Amino acid sequence: MKEFTLANGLTVQLINKPGFKKQFATVMIDFGGVDQQYLFNNELRTLPAGTAHFIEHQLFNKIEGDISQQFSKNGAETNAFTSPSKTAYFFNSTGQLTANLDLLARLVGQSYFQVDSVTRERQIIGQELSLYQDQPDFQLETGLLQQLYGHEHPMAIDIAGTLDSLQQITPEVLYAAYQAYYQPQNMKLCIVADLEDQELTDYFNDSTNLWQQLITAKHSAPLTAIASPVPSPVIQQQLTSSELTNNKWSLGIMTANDASKTAHILQQLDLDLILTTLFGETSPIFQTWRRQGLVDDSFQFQTTLERQYSHIVFTANTDAGATLTQQITQILQQLTVEQLANYAAVQQLMVGNSLFAEDDLGSICLENVELSFYDDSWQEFGTRLRQRTLADSLANVQQLLATSYLRSYSLLGGQDHA
Repeated sequence: MKEFTLANGLTVQLINKPGFKKQFATVMIDFGGVDQQYLFNNELRTLPAGTAHFIEHQLFNKIEGDISQQFSKNGAETNAFTSPSKTAYFFNSTGQLTANLDLLARLVGQSYFQVDSVTRERQIIGQELSLYQDQPDFQLETGLLQQLYGHEHPMAIDIAGTLDSLQQITPEVLYAAYQAYYQPQNMKLCIVADLEDQELTDYFNDSTNLWQQLITAKHSAPLTAIASPVPSPVIQQQLTSSELTNNKWSLGIMTANDASKTAHILQQLDLDLILTTLFGETSPIFQTWRRQGLVDDSFQFQTTLERQYSHIVFTANTDAGATLTQQITQILQQLTVEQLANYAAVQQLMVGNSLFAEDDLGSICLENVELSFYDDSWQEFGTRLRQRTLADSLANVQQLLATSYLRSYSLLGGQDHA
């Protein structure tokens, strides 16, 4: 991988994949759903929930229309997403790489927030919110995050915002947030393709290049610090819904979020290794639970460690939520080497999956650019994965869990479950 920084602060990553016809590029901004504050002339200002997601949708609108159509004319497909901490725009194609890179630069570098367009977008997002806020899976996730973080914390609010916060989003709000966060030093651009015959160095060195022309707003600056979680005093909460046919259970574990960038990466890696060894589909624990009827294929877990939030979430459609909460808590509190006999096999499987993913240019690109915000790369991450030992992973996870706390949230079907 080749990496360099333009004069305006934009980091560019080039990953050469000889022999591949497909091309993939993404630009990622360190701005997501949890970022609701910024500095303007050193004055703290607040953004409505959902602003990052709203900007992501609106940036496709240009004076001449939807910029996606111009990508299509070049034979490229483009899309975007907003996560709690990042916004990414990307395209994949098989040709016209520099022309599509120009379009990607225009996509993120030129804003056009008009009253009529913002009003229509507000209605569309509001309708989407109304549709899925009544869905049990959404209620389960939101309920658990509210238990872990507190109802007012940005992590407990949907990325798209709320019906009330959408009414506060205006073109002026969007411009202010855009100027604060869409600055070149707050972005990273990654390109994965067969670059043997591509003169990208000359392309980026050209002073007329659109990426070179991205401007830093000196009066405005992003602010990535958010409020500390205020967990609910209720450890286990249950809500009854007559519309449910299956009970839904979730368990959340909040972990410390004050590690260095490298330590942060290792925490994520070690949690994945240990939890997959303990609770993966081939683990003795999962197989026992399945035989006992405690879980089925709906059981899953996910670790999320980011700059503003870190938690582990278990979910399942099950009547045995209380039993699972008790057993998982006990297992994690009393971790032993004997429970982790399959660690090496899980590690090898994860290494294999990582090698297999090297043919997926999109996965490489998105993973690499996100890891780079932690001064890491997909290649370095793969090396770390191969070099981890059971002793290292166990000690790291034990230390991380020592300062954690948990909350459980369940949705119960019918009226007979108390």
